[in-house]
Amino acid sequence: MSTDFFRARPGGVLLALLLTSTLAAAQAPVHTHEGEVGACGLEPPDAVYLPAPTRRAHESRKLSASDAPVVRREQRDGTTKASLAGVPQTRTRAGALSGKVIYLSPGHGFYRAPTLSRWATQRPNTWAVVEDLISAEVVNQYLLPMLMGAGATVVPVREADLNSRMVIVDDGGAGYSEAGDTGLFRATEQKGWATPVFPMGNGVEPFTQGTTRELLTTQASTASATWAPVVPADGNYHVYVSYGAAPTRTENAHYVVRHAGGESHFRVNQRRHGGTWVLLGRFFFKANAGPERAAVVLMNDAEEGATVSVDAVRFGGGSGVIGDAQMAALPRPRYEEAARYHVQFSGAPLTVYAPTGANAIANERNADVTARARFAAWLHEEGEDAVYVAWHTNASTTGNVVGTEAYVYGRNPVDGTLQFEGVPGSDVLGRALLDELGTDLKREVDPTWRVRSLRSANLGEVNPMHNPEMPSVLLEIAYHDAVADSNRLKEPAFRRVAARAILQGLIKYYAARDGVAVTLPPEAPDAVVARNVSAGTVEVRWAAPQANPDEQGRDAPTAYRVYQSEDGQAWDDGTEVSGTSLSVPLAAGLSRYFRVAAVSAGGEGFPSAIVGVRSGDAPPALVVNAFERLDSALACGEALDAYDLEAPLRVLLETMNDGTYVRRHGDAMSQSGVAFDSATSGAVAAGLVSVGAGYRVVDWFTGRGGEAGAGLTRAQQDTLRAHVMSGGHLMLSGSQVASALSVGDSDDKAFLTDILRASVGTGAPPRSVEGVPGDFLADWTGVALDDGTRGAYPVGSTDLLTPASGGSAVVRYSGTELGAGVFSMPAGQVLLLGVPFEAVVDRAARARLLSAFLVRAGFPAPGSPPVGDSGETGPGLLSGCVAPRGVDPHPPEEPEPPEPPEPIVLDALPQFYHPLGDSGCGCGAGGGTGAGLWLLVGVIVQLRRARRRTSEVKR
Repeated sequence: MSTDFFRARPGGVLLALLLTSTLAAAQAPVHTHEGEVGACGLEPPDAVYLPAPTRRAHESRKLSASDAPVVRREQRDGTTKASLAGVPQTRTRAGALSGKVIYLSPGHGFYRAPTLSRWATQRPNTWAVVEDLISAEVVNQYLLPMLMGAGATVVPVREADLNSRMVIVDDGGAGYSEAGDTGLFRATEQKGWATPVFPMGNGVEPFTQGTTRELLTTQASTASATWAPVVPADGNYHVYVSYGAAPTRTENAHYVVRHAGGESHFRVNQRRHGGTWVLLGRFFFKANAGPERAAVVLMNDAEEGATVSVDAVRFGGGSGVIGDAQMAALPRPRYEEAARYHVQFSGAPLTVYAPTGANAIANERNADVTARARFAAWLHEEGEDAVYVAWHTNASTTGNVVGTEAYVYGRNPVDGTLQFEGVPGSDVLGRALLDELGTDLKREVDPTWRVRSLRSANLGEVNPMHNPEMPSVLLEIAYHDAVADSNRLKEPAFRRVAARAILQGLIKYYAARDGVAVTLPPEAPDAVVARNVSAGTVEVRWAAPQANPDEQGRDAPTAYRVYQSEDGQAWDDGTEVSGTSLSVPLAAGLSRYFRVAAVSAGGEGFPSAIVGVRSGDAPPALVVNAFERLDSALACGEALDAYDLEAPLRVLLETMNDGTYVRRHGDAMSQSGVAFDSATSGAVAAGLVSVGAGYRVVDWFTGRGGEAGAGLTRAQQDTLRAHVMSGGHLMLSGSQVASALSVGDSDDKAFLTDILRASVGTGAPPRSVEGVPGDFLADWTGVALDDGTRGAYPVGSTDLLTPASGGSAVVRYSGTELGAGVFSMPAGQVLLLGVPFEAVVDRAARARLLSAFLVRAGFPAPGSPPVGDSGETGPGLLSGCVAPRGVDPHPPEEPEPPEPPEPIVLDALPQFYHPLGDSGCGCGAGGGTGAGLWLLVGVIVQLRRARRRTSEVKR
């Protein structure tokens, strides 16, 4: 907060406090510029802004209930299936939110700060939390896919793709082609996308720089346009299409995404949301794949006599593109940028993202607040059933305030009251979201979690002056400057519960408004197994996820969607199953991976962890995924000192535990020529598979631990003991599996010494390993372990192993005599690794280790040498992985010497200067319990301290 915060106040009372060596008297009303938004996002209610954009030309009529959604899925036979969603849950489907449009705001982001001559976040690092970053992480990884899984059309006001790579193919450009009856194509006068000069300048409107083409439709496809990118690297890419909307366009434009997992078909209503990027879904593409596996095709099969618009297709999120001679574009992923830049990149005119005029870059922090809401109003169509929801976190002046709040618009300051003057329905929506957040957070996080009553404030993001089109709510999920709340905000479990509460609150809001039953998407199955059942046939089986009793079973699944993949990365569109198993043919020697998502009338939940299988006779191997841990200890700090952010914690699931690591074990098994089954540890516990059912080898991996970092349970130890003592072979790997046993009870210690034949040493081992010379892993050299930037997750504190009686050291940390792996034969053969097997960076190295162990256990050597790395070790979502470094936002202060008193003629300050209490304003303004008049006698020093404490802290 700067002194600008004090300059604009409600009701025409504008007060400026000059906080220098003494406190000057209140002054007359002053605006620094028209329509100023304070650092808290607060606006003077009487501020003057450019008018909201007029309705766009193609929106000539009001939408009706019969109008098709913007995007919907389609089976290849042309029938729309409500259950289609895709993996990992960013493909449109039907559900409780079908027909609804959710404009979704992750709040603040990087902006150009002229006074700093660099890009800066709008909120600082507090306790290793930066609101600008975590809000985007939560919305993009949890809330957006949840909403899409429930059938909503979601329009994020910031970039949604975490992938920093981007390729755009425009009509007429490289990678674009036309086929079939090309006489059905024609040029149009309608403007469209053209890639601007990089960096894109302030005020450039890229969707007015180019043109579009038009294709006449026929009942059967007779012509097509194809956009085939040169994919820069293997990975998941969001796919966006653009087109020029018009009343003559078809509602059934047929787009086909060709990706590494096959084809996915969509129908797009080109009468809606034209002139911007429209998200189809998230798909895995491989580098330099040809157009059969990396392309988008637009076909002309629709109703006779309509048209489809042909413009550009975008693959990926990319890095910053907006800059100028004074300040280069942001050299970081675009999803971290403020909405103001995404809004410009997405086609909105200058009046949307610069509502106080084209004032170069000096006003962009302020403009960002209003750009979010104004973008929603610009894209919204009359009759569209939409709401606007913003995810934020909060701060106070003391660091002692915790809990959740929601704000709707009112002309009052942030004073803890409700004086609602926003778009009708905003208050009803706000209460619905607060009710669900309170219920779920108290049930699953903390029974004492505080959720306050609905409040109003003159916040720009929910101001109907910017967005009069739809109910709008700003959520403050927790206080990032309070130690307790900041620790919660770092946890994936808290983020998931809060995001799901917003989803369920939206569903209940619409159900109550529309008078329909509440139907909620189900949870993910956690007990899943894939296994060989007969020659040429494999089966995937699962247990139903437990329904939440507080929801009266309404989130219980009614069906399931089983997704298949050849490599565990690129997925098909899934197969719907009414029961809890699916059998598929699979020729001997081939591998197949599966994920299972539960479906209900409410939508589709997140998918399960991956399981896989390699077909073959009498499968000799079982892979068990016991890596169940997902908490902040798995996350990396990212050094952002260049932005004065220290090293905030980055909670990015793909660098922690995204449930995919069976594919790395399965790949090594396949390269070893061994058939295998696999299961989650939950499937073993549920009795869906038995370790003792004839498996000669068990590959049991714990990664960095079970749930909450737990080691092997007693039941798991008993299972593995029985397997080994009956002559079975075991490879057991994990960062701290041995150390957890070493500090356990007598049974734990006995398992470590009797079965694993190891003890735990002390020291700080390096992050690479090698085989011990002269033993069966002697040629395993120079093997790097992942640090979270190489396609897996940081290995954390690995175990330093010493052989116990009957064991021998076979793996050591590179260049040392410190043990990393112990081999023994208590009955069957046992290889214990003190590091996660799946965190070995190189693919060929993983296969060499497993093959050597299998040969030692009596299996034949593989017919061909292991294959080198598949490319997944390139740059990932993180630029680096370091220990998190945070900043105490409320450090203790030394007493200041007294200052000469000066007479001040004021009875009391207005209510919004109360410095303490439950304010709900991150700038420390506003008393949460009422007017809280603050007498000036003896408070000059307190005011100066309050200003210093809050100079960088957000609402």
